[in-house]
Amino acid sequence: MPARLNALHAVVATVAGWFAVVVVATATAIGLVSRLLAPDDAPYFLLTAVVADHPVVSLLFWVLCLLAYALGFRALCRGLERWRHGVDSTPPRGPRTQRLERLTTWIFARWWHGAVALAVAWSPWILLSWPGQPNPDFARTIGEFLLQRSDFVGGVIAPFEAYPTSHYLLPDSERIWSNHHNFFLMLYYGGISKLSILLFDSLMPGIFLISTLSLLLTLVAFGRAFSILGRLVPSWKVRAVVVGIVAGSPLIGLWGMSHSKNHLFAALLVWWLALMAQFVHAPAPVGRRWWVETALVSTGLAVSVLFGWILLVAQALVMLGLRRGRFVPLVVMAVPALLVHGTVTTAGALGLLIPSDPIETKGVQLQQLSLILREHPDALSADDREALGRIFDLEAMAAAYDEDVSDPVKSSGPFSRKTASYRYKTVQPEDWEAFTGIWLRAGAEHPDTFVDALVAKSYRYLDPLDEGTHFYPPWSGDYERVVGEHPVAPVEINSLTRPALRDAAYACFKVEGCRPLLSHSLRTVAVVLLCAAAIVVRRRFAWLWAMPFALQVGIVAMSPLAAGGRYALGFTYGLAVVIALMAIDDRQPERSPVENSQR
Repeated sequence: MPARLNALHAVVATVAGWFAVVVVATATAIGLVSRLLAPDDAPYFLLTAVVADHPVVSLLFWVLCLLAYALGFRALCRGLERWRHGVDSTPPRGPRTQRLERLTTWIFARWWHGAVALAVAWSPWILLSWPGQPNPDFARTIGEFLLQRSDFVGGVIAPFEAYPTSHYLLPDSERIWSNHHNFFLMLYYGGISKLSILLFDSLMPGIFLISTLSLLLTLVAFGRAFSILGRLVPSWKVRAVVVGIVAGSPLIGLWGMSHSKNHLFAALLVWWLALMAQFVHAPAPVGRRWWVETALVSTGLAVSVLFGWILLVAQALVMLGLRRGRFVPLVVMAVPALLVHGTVTTAGALGLLIPSDPIETKGVQLQQLSLILREHPDALSADDREALGRIFDLEAMAAAYDEDVSDPVKSSGPFSRKTASYRYKTVQPEDWEAFTGIWLRAGAEHPDTFVDALVAKSYRYLDPLDEGTHFYPPWSGDYERVVGEHPVAPVEINSLTRPALRDAAYACFKVEGCRPLLSHSLRTVAVVLLCAAAIVVRRRFAWLWAMPFALQVGIVAMSPLAAGGRYALGFTYGLAVVIALMAIDDRQPERSPVENSQR
């Protein structure tokens, strides 16, 4: 039986790994079809139509991409096989390599060494862009905390009108707190903003502080990850590559100053992955410091993004298969996650905050339905049109289709571009009961358009040549916003250099040699293929590292944006750490007598 299970495991691992290769190759081929074959005057990209017009060339693109990825993936698998029992580097010989080795050793020796080194490496971007500039989501988030429902007069936009939140979800009280952009994060941003107004009669000091704390978190997270991995990765060359990838990624430093939420998740993910590596690879059992540190970082992950608690619970369940301390992750990961999620759920049930709107999880379905209605106005039966018409204005829904973002269909996003698509003021919970059936019947009737919308929504995250949507922090030079009586944007500090650097970054992306420095999708593909190769060669902890990123691939497909830069930050931040994880000795550490006695 063990032999059969071992053989089955090998088959599953091989199929899973190569399936990832096929998916990435297909996404890259779709990108080539879109850029090279789709008509320039088309209002949006329809894959099936373009392939039907150019079947031979489209097939050739796919075959060439598949061949290129297959050859590269086989080489990657061979390399990870050689790395299975750790990577040792020969001692440096020349003076330059000796200095590099000493510098790398110093960076990995203490957490603050790594933090200082990255601060120096990113100093040009920090000095030219600090403190960043809040985006509309931040303004609405602090508006929830600072304002009451009755105060929205004189052109001030209520958060629940701009998101929107279905009005049946609104509590009867004046409180407008919600979980749309994470309840605890709203308390954090809003609390600092309120204190800033009380002390300085201005939001700007609070904005400066939030930006600085976010950047410090990024520096500390990487510094701590380096100090943990430095004890596990013996090769100074691998450590040098890891530092070089992070230090040479200006987007990490720039996003670290933003006022969104995804950069907080990405920084904590780096720290969390290193702590997991310490747990499974360290020769001795972890101590109380690890328990406390991991519980705190896990709590931060659960607070930072809405799916954070799901990731933590899933990872804790995966780690039940470990030999060592299989129930420990339940305590330091699942418990904090469930406490955070339970608190938010209870507060919503008690009417203390507005829960997340169910429409936010239906981005892909909405894009598919809106494109079907746009391409085939008579696609739905009379009954389905009547049922869906209670949720959406069907003509407005079809007109609102945008392949880059699903917000217009949801009638959310910037208030100035708000559409009449979603009937958020009158929709009721029971109106959604027929939605899934309508969606499935429309897809069965028009499978080509169904696929077109799905592809347009998702392929760009895995196309390494794609620019993405908003790959740079949203620091538009002409953005203006006021919350109550207090300006949020523009931020006067670096008001000239910040947009100039942003324009330079967009110009850089047009140059092929410069693009790899800024591409989120390139790093996403690299992480996916590294994890897939580790699974194929059956590294012991391959599934452990792959699961958090596999979950993120699924999450980004449901996000409002197609290839939104901030949704890919987990991959951009995590690439260097994944490389370090692959260079650790793959053998299970020996159990101590205490551990043996506990079995």
